[in-house]
Amino acid sequence: MESSMERWYEAAFKRVSVRKYSGSASRDELRVLKEAAKYFSTDDVRIVVGRQEGIFNPLIGKLISGTETFAALISCEGDHDYMVGSVGEAFVLECTAMGLGTCWVGGTYNRNIANQCIRLDPETEKIRCLIAIGHYDKLPERKRNRKTIQNLTGIEEREFELLPEWQRSAVECARIAPSARNYQPWEFDVLKDSLQVACISKNFGFGGIDCGIAMLHIEIGAAHCGIYGDWQVEDRLPLFTIDYNLDT
Repeated sequence: MESSMERWYEAAFKRVSVRKYSGSASRDELRVLKEAAKYFSTDDVRIVVGRQEGIFNPLIGKLISGTETFAALISCEGDHDYMVGSVGEAFVLECTAMGLGTCWVGGTYNRNIANQCIRLDPETEKIRCLIAIGHYDKLPERKRNRKTIQNLTGIEEREFELLPEWQRSAVECARIAPSARNYQPWEFDVLKDSLQVACISKNFGFGGIDCGIAMLHIEIGAAHCGIYGDWQVEDRLPLFTIDYNLDT
């Protein structure tokens, strides 16, 4: 896991959302992606990878072109928003490390085609979002309109520089995490030996998933400094705390 965390850390600073692709994943790449999907799936969230014509052709608002390869994030018996975001982003960063482009797709996909080609338990499962995957000729430029550290933490720059390295790394990595419409619906409370995440907006129904994405970025930012921990939920807010039982 340690080597995976560092690979994802590097991928996090390279990745941008790709909407125009030059082609779908190859057959061999699709096989590797399906193996990765099994590895990342949990009891609460599973990933289904496939290639289906027209899946990114909704009736209105087409966002993705040039690829038919997708990963579907499916929640089991509940929403599990944080887990959907965290598991999905780990898969996204693994794709980035493979040299593939990706884009989170919340609503602008063809739901009829998705429901036909993805086998679901209608009583317990639902598709939360898709991830477009494919090849690209040129990466688009990363969007620069990110909230400042002070906006995200309430801490002035001079005070922020005095924090432990792992906390600065975790916040900086979470700051570049993707979110629906790049809204960044989160705030971070920097505490002693911990970081707390607050979801400050439903963000068109994807606020919890967005926070799960930021939570993974906090983990990999901390891991880059050799710090590992656990997530707990206190007062409905996720809290990342150092695990002193681990060899950090």
